[in-house]
Amino acid sequence: MRNQSRFSNKKIHWRVAINLIVANVSLSGNNTSKAACNSITKFSILKTFNIVIHPPKALKIIEVLWHPPIFDWIKCNTDGAAGGIPSKVACGGIFRNNEVECIGCFAQNLGLSSSLFAELSGAMQAIEIAHSKGWFNFWLETDSMLVLLAFKSISLVPWRIITRWDNCLSLSRQMNFFVTHIFRECNCCADRLANVGMPCNSILWMNEIHLQVRADYIRDRLSLPCYRFVNG
Repeated sequence: MRNQSRFSNKKIHWRVAINLIVANVSLSGNNTSKAACNSITKFSILKTFNIVIHPPKALKIIEVLWHPPIFDWIKCNTDGAAGGIPSKVACGGIFRNNEVECIGCFAQNLGLSSSLFAELSGAMQAIEIAHSKGWFNFWLETDSMLVLLAFKSISLVPWRIITRWDNCLSLSRQMNFFVTHIFRECNCCADRLANVGMPCNSILWMNEIHLQVRADYIRDRLSLPCYRFVNG
C-alpha cells in the first residue's frame, strides 16, 4: 500500500488494506493441511484471520521391550552421550548373556567431538572387547540408525577413525555377528553408562553392573516394557 501511494499516487484506505491482508492470509491458511499447535495465543490469531483449525493428532503409544540373546550368544547395547559447548562426548556399553546376566560393561570419555563419533566409538569398542574375550557369537544393538548405515557404507564414517572402523569390520567378519537397531527408550542401560563415562580420564571396565544402571538393568531383566510416544 505504501508503494502504491508513493509510486502510483493511489490512496488506499487503511480498512481496505486490513481486509486485503486478512483475505490473503485466510486463503493461504485454509489451503494447508498442517496441524495447529496447542498455543492459545496462536489459536486466537488463526481465528482472527478466519482460518480453519486442524487440531494435532493424538500421540500414539508404542510398547517396546528389550530382548535377550539366544543361548550361547552375547549381546551388547551401546550408546553415545554429548554435552557442553564445545561438545564433550563419551560412550558406553553393556554385555549380557541369554540369562540376562551382566558379564561386563564399559564407559569411556572421548574428549571433544561429535555425537556420531561417540556412537561409532561405542560400537567399535564393543566389537574389539568381544573379539578379545572370545565372544564370537556376538549381537550388537544401538539406537543410532547412522551406526547401522555405517556398517553398509563406510563413507559415513569420519576420516580420523575410518582405519579403526575398517579393522572392526574385519574383526566382525571373523565372528557370528549381526547388528540391530533399538529405540532409545529401551537402551537406557547403555545411555546411563555413556553418561558415567563423561568424567572418566580413560576407558572404565566394570565386571559388575554400575550403581547408576541398576534400576534400568532390573527392568530389562524382568522384561518390563518401556513406552514410546510418537505422532499418530
